[in-house]
Amino acid sequence: MIEKRLEALKAEVLELHKLAKKSTEICLEGLKGNDDVRRETAKIEQMADVLNTDTDFNCVTAIALYQPVARDLRFIISMMRIAGSYERITDLTQEISMYECSDEFLLEKFEGMVDTLLTMFEVIERAYEGDTENLRKQLWALDDLVDRYYVEAMDYMSEMCGCSVDWVLTARHLERIGDLLGKVGARIIFIEEGRRVWIK
Repeated sequence: MIEKRLEALKAEVLELHKLAKKSTEICLEGLKGNDDVRRETAKIEQMADVLNTDTDFNCVTAIALYQPVARDLRFIISMMRIAGSYERITDLTQEISMYECSDEFLLEKFEGMVDTLLTMFEVIERAYEGDTENLRKQLWALDDLVDRYYVEAMDYMSEMCGCSVDWVLTARHLERIGDLLGKVGARIIFIEEGRRVWIK
């Protein structure tokens, strides 16, 4: 019976993964002024918030009903934490979509960050299917790339007169999404191997 409960939890978290990935994929269109995308990211954020709450409740219920140990307990606790990370990503991407930016250099850097984040999502998708070999190394390298784009954007903005707060927050939010995805990867390793690793 607990196996069905765990599969249901995994399905909920995978749905959150899809929502967070979609919101990350489209958020820059909102940043460029697309109001339809702004409405879509707001809708995704609301859906993620509800699903995260449901996942938390279902995790606590599973612990209360089955008193799991070892891998099952690691799985349930990690699913709760991972769900929260995905919900936070949808918060950040919704905020990004509400900002405005028309600076071509920054948009190029932001697009590089988003492309790298989408690759991180794909690496994590494979990890959910059992491909955790080199997961830590892959995510670390990708997060390093996100950080490099972030530094380049911040250096550029530090030299400008009249830099927009929107631009600074966009860079920071995208960098933070990379950190959150690193934490998701670390928790997947914890589920599978029972060891704690640090990915940023």
